[in-house]
Amino acid sequence: MANEKKSEPPMDAYPPAEPGYPVQQPGSAPPPYYQPPPEQQGQGYPPQQGYAYPPQPTVGYAAPQEPGQTVIVRTAQVQPNDYLALAICVTICCCLPFGIVGIVKASESRSRFQAGDYEGAEESSKAAKNWSVAGLVTGCILVGGFLVFYVLIYVVIIGAALANPSYY
Repeated sequence: MANEKKSEPPMDAYPPAEPGYPVQQPGSAPPPYYQPPPEQQGQGYPPQQGYAYPPQPTVGYAAPQEPGQTVIVRTAQVQPNDYLALAICVTICCCLPFGIVGIVKASESRSRFQAGDYEGAEESSKAAKNWSVAGLVTGCILVGGFLVFYVLIYVVIIGAALANPSYY
């Protein structure tokens, strides 16, 4: 077995070569990646004649303008978190009135940011967070209170039933 020669698959097992493709011989290396002919290397699109790219102003820099022109430069700012998801969860799960106010404030925060009022957007964002957290705390207190109330009622009913078995 050590002296056996590796056999190559027969050439008729391969599909026929299509026109324009070189025939690959068994055992040969794969063809190299495409390289453009030497006369075309280093050439790209020719530069456009008569067109100059305008200089791009940097953010926050106002180029000198002619009198009577108004230039508005807007710096990039990050939108504050509007806490909309928290407000929706509070509305559905905990406390409906506080959650609705939280949703309104979150929507107001988005609107103010899109209008360019960054300080107002932050103010509405904080209000949405405060209303949502207040609703979450209120909902937890109410649910906890109802659980305690129902457990006490259940204990009183079971206690009365055990103390006076002829009552039922």
